[in-house]
Amino acid sequence: MNLWERKGIRVAVSMVVTGLALWLSFRKIDWQIFWASFSQVRWFWVGLATANVIFIVYALGWRWQILLRPKANIPMNRLFHLNIIGQYTNIIAPVRLGEIVRGYLAAKEDNLPGGYAIGTIVFEKILDFFIFLCFWIIIPIVFVLGNSIRGYRVVLIASGLVLAILAFLVLKPEFFLEFYRKISRIFPKKYREKLQNFFSSGMESFQLLKNWKAALVLVAITVAFIGGRALSNFFLFQAFGLKLSYWAALVVLLAVQAGNIPPSIPGKIGVFEVAVILALAVFGIGKGEALVYGIMLHLVAYLPKIILGQYIIVRYKIKW
Repeated sequence: MNLWERKGIRVAVSMVVTGLALWLSFRKIDWQIFWASFSQVRWFWVGLATANVIFIVYALGWRWQILLRPKANIPMNRLFHLNIIGQYTNIIAPVRLGEIVRGYLAAKEDNLPGGYAIGTIVFEKILDFFIFLCFWIIIPIVFVLGNSIRGYRVVLIASGLVLAILAFLVLKPEFFLEFYRKISRIFPKKYREKLQNFFSSGMESFQLLKNWKAALVLVAITVAFIGGRALSNFFLFQAFGLKLSYWAALVVLLAVQAGNIPPSIPGKIGVFEVAVILALAVFGIGKGEALVYGIMLHLVAYLPKIILGQYIIVRYKIKW
């Protein structure tokens, strides 16, 4: 199967998933409740949720700044621009290329080793995964979901293995470097040295975990970042007059994150709304109200990043 055939299959699957998600979202909707919910929106809370979304993207730069500090001291405003461009790309592109784009721009325009820049982003994604995994495990326990918790044993085993590999990566990087040197022999000679240098500089970013104080700060920032994202969901509860707690906002966030797993068209149209509807159903929120809330949350979470991302690209004449 060639590249174009694989791309064609991916596009077809994405279209099917999106179509199914849209059908499930709008199936048997009470349109009277739908429009009534929209007409009663408190826009102050929508504005507050939007401002919080932008602030969280800015705050993300603090964690990345800590990771990049051994190689460069990049200002927060610059990191904010790179993070916005990365998230903008993730939203509009058919595949999630945003992390590669912001790593490439950081390496190209801020004199960073490419491998190190990408390595810090990989580290961020791994850290995010483990923190979200903890929430995915803890929340069902909090809500006392009974026998369904047993299914998480598989997740625990998988996360334990990944954690062990990560720890081994930090403690024994020379093992992975030697393994990669052997594997890299399959590459043409003119690329071999560049690839080895790229891999070596990428491995450096993981050494920050050897400093337990830095590791503790990074974990605390990541937890605060996730909590801050859930705060936007909570603000929108107030906008629609939903009497739900902050924990419900966190459940919605976890559901939306799970919705990033299946392939879909850019923007997660339909899939995002289904995830929100399913999450709010746990708290007894009807489908009509949940759909309106999901659409508004989708706009609040994505539209500011699209507008700011396009503005930054045009303003600073960034070329893809």
